[in-house]
Amino acid sequence: MLITKREELERFDTCHRMWQGIPGIERTKGGRTFITLYSGGVSEQAGNFAVVMKSDNDSDFGEPIAAAFKEGYYRCFDTTLWIDPLDRLWFIWNVAPGEECWGAICENPDADELQWGEEFYIGRGVMLNKPIVLSTGEWLFPIALWNFNIRPWLRMPYIKVGEVARSNVYKSSDNGKTFTLLGGSEIVGRNFDEHSVIELNDGILMMTVRTDYGTGKSYSYDRGRSWSRGEDAKFGPCVSRIHIRKLRSGRILRISHDGPGRTNLTAFLSEDNGNTYPYKLLLDDRKSVSYPDATENDDGYIYVIYDRERGNNMKSLENSYACAREILTAKISEEDIIAGEMKSGEGFLCRVVSKLGTLAEGDPNPYLQYITAPRDLAESLITKTDPVAAVFDHHTQNSSAYRKENGMYIDSLVDRFNRNGKNDVDTLEKIIEALRSPDFKGEAVPPFIEAVKNYVDDHFAEPFSTSDVAKALNMSVYYLAHLFKDKTGTTVIEYRNEKRLTEAKLLLVDGDKNISDIAVECGFSSASYFTELFVRSEKITPTEYRKYHKMQT
Repeated sequence: MLITKREELERFDTCHRMWQGIPGIERTKGGRTFITLYSGGVSEQAGNFAVVMKSDNDSDFGEPIAAAFKEGYYRCFDTTLWIDPLDRLWFIWNVAPGEECWGAICENPDADELQWGEEFYIGRGVMLNKPIVLSTGEWLFPIALWNFNIRPWLRMPYIKVGEVARSNVYKSSDNGKTFTLLGGSEIVGRNFDEHSVIELNDGILMMTVRTDYGTGKSYSYDRGRSWSRGEDAKFGPCVSRIHIRKLRSGRILRISHDGPGRTNLTAFLSEDNGNTYPYKLLLDDRKSVSYPDATENDDGYIYVIYDRERGNNMKSLENSYACAREILTAKISEEDIIAGEMKSGEGFLCRVVSKLGTLAEGDPNPYLQYITAPRDLAESLITKTDPVAAVFDHHTQNSSAYRKENGMYIDSLVDRFNRNGKNDVDTLEKIIEALRSPDFKGEAVPPFIEAVKNYVDDHFAEPFSTSDVAKALNMSVYYLAHLFKDKTGTTVIEYRNEKRLTEAKLLLVDGDKNISDIAVECGFSSASYFTELFVRSEKITPTEYRKYHKMQT
């Protein structure tokens, strides 16, 4: 799937891309900027590919230096760039059918000649946002298994019986050599998920997820293994991936739309763990701007990327050409966001870094399949052995056709067509037309959750039970145990055990105490028991963990 030879990359060049979007960005210590996006076909469909481009001056990105493409009825899509704590550049993409997240690593992204390692499998599902590094050293990868009504005809053969769709988190404790599924959130109303995870200043993890009603949020008190019920993050309408991250200053950055639709792309800043966002800077007030990504540079500048008027899902090639089909960047600072205007001297907004023109001479018109009128096409396909399958083969996968309501409508049409003996031209025509057609309130976490957390944080090294916690808080043990589990997804003792491991990791990374002393200090009965639990959790020994993560400090 990974392509890096220039002669093989030519077919993904600008002159062969009819549309483009869903970009990502990263920047190296040497000042080189990498961007990624995906394209291919007329829409988000089989045949999609992902590309990477680079620039040494933040303007001239040229043609692709790497691409992800899989021959046959597959798509490589929703690509991500990330620079890890070892200063390696990760190129991450997703593959469907198959529900697979893949990656490749460039060890020295500042080198004159870039060398990429072999592609490797990360986890099952779709990842749209960057991994994060926890304060204890682990890397978390937000990979979602979408609800099964999203693009079912493309995915159905690979969906596993009994599998739970949710916004998952995968963990690596060995610098990306292995990946373990921790757990995930099942927020009601999830829509393509597009979830992110950040570690708040108190160590709790917060996940944000795109939903039908806006953005949902969920919390994990045990480092990603279990998650609380979803609640409305109150960010307003959400019609695109948002970017959210904790900055080096401790503030939370959010980039999303300020109002309905894909307009008024805005950077917001929070100083209270994402509860309120009093500061904002308008990045682009035009329509059809979406899917922001960002990275924070060592000098404090924030580099933002997004797309504008992708040019997919149009009615003709000419309509697509009329779209901007741009990828744009911005360079801003926290000072700019707080001021609400550009104050920093080196910053900029709305810089076009990739813009498409007409297709190269000789490229086939990807819209030819749409020229035939629905009635004429239905009459020509009705004699096929399986007319519905022929319709699906004739049409590329159109993302707008697979929203929940449209998917249910198409299902009902197919059922009607089959009941009528597979010779109903009128219903087959309606199927073709459908394929061509382009406030939930969450519950707040009760105050007693914070009280339980505070008790565990203060006494984690002691041999207490859930009854001890309930007695200290003057609560029924059954009520406390039930409500804590119901609201956080984990038990009091599981939270305590995870707290012990968290503190042990901090001591392993930040100090030179021996393993036995760390075990005692963190409440484990013996060094051997501590090692046994640690290996069970992290798949490596405490000594190996120290070796890996000492290298990053």
